[in-house]
Amino acid sequence: MDLPEIRVESKELFQLQSGAIRSWLLITAVEFNLFTHTAEKRTAAEIASILRTHGPNTELFLNALCSLGLLRKDHGAYINTELADTFLVEGKESYLGGFLLLNEQWNLRSREQMKTLIQNGPIPAQESSDVPEAMFSQYIKEMRNFARSGVSQLVAKEIERLPEFPKMRNMLDLGGAHGMDAIAIVNRNFSLSGVVFDKPAIVKYTRDIIREYHMEERITTIGGDYISDPIGGGYDLIFTKGTLNFAKDQLVSVCEKIYTALTPGGVFVSLHEGLTDEDTKPAGMVLSWLPSCLASTDLSLSQDDIPNAMIKAGFTRVRTKPFPFPLGGVLDLTIGRK
Repeated sequence: MDLPEIRVESKELFQLQSGAIRSWLLITAVEFNLFTHTAEKRTAAEIASILRTHGPNTELFLNALCSLGLLRKDHGAYINTELADTFLVEGKESYLGGFLLLNEQWNLRSREQMKTLIQNGPIPAQESSDVPEAMFSQYIKEMRNFARSGVSQLVAKEIERLPEFPKMRNMLDLGGAHGMDAIAIVNRNFSLSGVVFDKPAIVKYTRDIIREYHMEERITTIGGDYISDPIGGGYDLIFTKGTLNFAKDQLVSVCEKIYTALTPGGVFVSLHEGLTDEDTKPAGMVLSWLPSCLASTDLSLSQDDIPNAMIKAGFTRVRTKPFPFPLGGVLDLTIGRK
């Protein structure tokens, strides 16, 4: 009997299987606050002493982190690569360790949990309005660090390219949470003032960040629910980033509210994910949404959802372009004008 003719290699299957180990290595290292200790060269024995961990296994752990490009080994001593030194050393403005741990809370705990959710469906939501205040504080802090680690800078550069930007005087960052996008945008136009709109429990901390950047004279906040509450008016620019998912079933009415709040000729810019190929791509986006979609409500959006809602609301010259983003790889940047 002849052996089967194989036309495709199986190595990708084994690479997929090792994906969980890569994630565990990263998150474990962050939990140990390892990269703060390897900002300077240290041996495995020194690191094990600091972390109070098993010596030989610590060296195996460090070697594995080197294989991921997070550490570099030089004559038996370990030191951060540029990637780890930029984003994983606690105390730096661009520190993302806390954000990674926050993000980890949304991931599935085990393969068995995924199997259970696929078999039985989402977990029924618990009715509770008592969200601990400390939760909002930590959430805003970590989201701020994520935003200022490069995302808000890219957002501001993109907004600055708008031909209307030099003449803009008032902007709204809708669902802006930490306010870093508004801060970055307003900083590029000294005649521009901004408003950050989010839930009352969140904007309390937004104001602290605005003060941190000495922008309280130019940026204010409004607390509310943008689906049901007034959002103000007279804006030359309204910007949203990853927030319209929560209005998935009311996209047209929310876009109509945004349209009304803009001045004639005003610009609406939405940065969001847009699933393609019957909601199977981009892979990074599909995978990043999967845990929360399996466990609760599917808030993912298809690529045409927001542009179509904008057109129905009256926006003209609606166009979409790709925007590089750390989570999910590439987002859609959709621009419409009143």
